[in-house]
Amino acid sequence: MATRVYCSMGMLKITIHDGAGELRLRLEGRLCGAWVGELRQCWQTAASITQGRNTILDLGEVDFIDSEGQALVSEMGRSGVQLVATTPLIQALVNQASDAAGCGTFETNALSRSAAAGREPRPV
Repeated sequence: MATRVYCSMGMLKITIHDGAGELRLRLEGRLCGAWVGELRQCWQTAASITQGRNTILDLGEVDFIDSEGQALVSEMGRSGVQLVATTPLIQALVNQASDAAGCGTFETNALSRSAAAGREPRPV
């Protein structure tokens, strides 16, 4: 699986994991303001190369999403992108954004995921 950091800017880091079976956009930080446009650009660029693979938006390390970010997440979910969230706050936002059936999934063990990555879990 090839991994590239597409954009890493102050408040948001977007890492693209380009694998044989899926294309995963992994976000870290805050999805708000100008960073929403950056995610849109990353998604649109990545969508041109998915060639039938699943696209996943991994929100496991996101601690804030503003209304513009919520609108984009909703749009991505409606277009078939699988939304993955771990924290209760982001899970609730994904629930609101997921009006397309089955586009949101939740990882229930966020504490062990953070520990495995060598980090303390972030408070919500």
